[in-house]
Amino acid sequence: MKVWNKIIEYGLYSLVFLLSWQTRWIIKAGEMEYGTYSLYGTDILLLIILLLFIIFNFQFSIFKQFLISKFSKIWLVITFLDLFVFVSIFFADDGWLALYKYGWFLLGVGLFWLVTSANYNRMKLLWVMLAGIFLQACLGIYQFLFQKSFASKWLGMALHNPAELGVSVVETIGADGIGERWLRAYGGMDHPNVLGGVLAVGVLFLIGYLVNKFSIFNFQFSNNFQFLNFQTRFKLFYYFIILLFLLALFFTFSRGAWAGLLVGVFLSLFIFLIKKDFLKQRELLKIILAGGILIFFLFNFYNNLVLTRLSQDTRLEMKSTEERIQSFSEAKAIIKNNWLFGAGIGNYALALEKNNPGQEKWNYQPVHNVFLLVWAETGIFGLVGFLSILGLLGWSLVREKKYFGLSVLISLVIMMMVDHWYWSLHFGVLWLWLVVGLVFYKEENNLI
Repeated sequence: MKVWNKIIEYGLYSLVFLLSWQTRWIIKAGEMEYGTYSLYGTDILLLIILLLFIIFNFQFSIFKQFLISKFSKIWLVITFLDLFVFVSIFFADDGWLALYKYGWFLLGVGLFWLVTSANYNRMKLLWVMLAGIFLQACLGIYQFLFQKSFASKWLGMALHNPAELGVSVVETIGADGIGERWLRAYGGMDHPNVLGGVLAVGVLFLIGYLVNKFSIFNFQFSNNFQFLNFQTRFKLFYYFIILLFLLALFFTFSRGAWAGLLVGVFLSLFIFLIKKDFLKQRELLKIILAGGILIFFLFNFYNNLVLTRLSQDTRLEMKSTEERIQSFSEAKAIIKNNWLFGAGIGNYALALEKNNPGQEKWNYQPVHNVFLLVWAETGIFGLVGFLSILGLLGWSLVREKKYFGLSVLISLVIMMMVDHWYWSLHFGVLWLWLVVGLVFYKEENNLI
């Protein structure tokens, strides 16, 4: 049994590390990405781990303990959401597509179950996750600085050429008066906004651990002033990783991720001010100062790109805003016709095409708001279930005084209000359940 538990534990570490690499076998290519059937390498690994976990741990006594444990409330709400996600399949235009996307949902719930129930070291899992994010950050920095990327079928990466239409870029006017197209950092993700959202969460986890762990120590230089003591070196290492993540996050030019991170950080600071926790205030303000200095220098180098992303008077930014406003109107129409049970999970793009026929396939995109998307696809009861999970989790974090976990959750909510990939993309579904599971994880002396 001990050997199998180790296999499950290290299988989970491997899964979390590999999660961001979208290696897949395309079973059936659709006319749009949202209609494509694929088998991802991480799906196979997750299914194997789940099967082993069920076989070697799901005995009657454990099942009984599971039902009466403090996790039962969250599982009742998840079951409620699952019921109406399943019901939505019968109202979908493409039932097979809905069934396939329901499989994504079940995999996400399975990952949540593993993270909250398996026997593993949470800090090891966090560091494995951060190691995976580190590689994505380095790749994103490389892509932006060299303004090129490379494709790899084994890593699930597509080629992104800033000269081609459809690639996410920042358009601006150079010092010579000539128009420029700057490639935004993708990493190995489907879109820069995805990389930005992952980096924002990674920064918050790092800050949470750094502030909670090191606010109780007094760091000093060693007596000979030649070397730093171990704790100080370890702390500087944390600062280095945080600043590297911030650098990559800056290069994504993801406004939603920027906003999510800012809200998460300043919510934590506000809570520590209210609680008069001066040690944590001091540590957090040090991090804010270091990050602020980095952003100041980056802004001086790339102020034209930042101002372009924050303005509404350039071609691409105006187009982006208009498309988002239009998508809200389109979502309203779909919800009006399918408000009770939804148009079917994964069927939003098909419902949109049904309402607006004759357009190019790439025009049929999910609404940039997860909550509207959940309502449109699974109906009002699905939305209630989804909101209930977030609400119950938030209340649990407040009650247990896990303030950085609360900051991560609020940051996720902010980003979900302006994007859809947490529900519409394979990686987004698994990532959302992974982060929620890590935040919800119960452990004595939990530092985050």
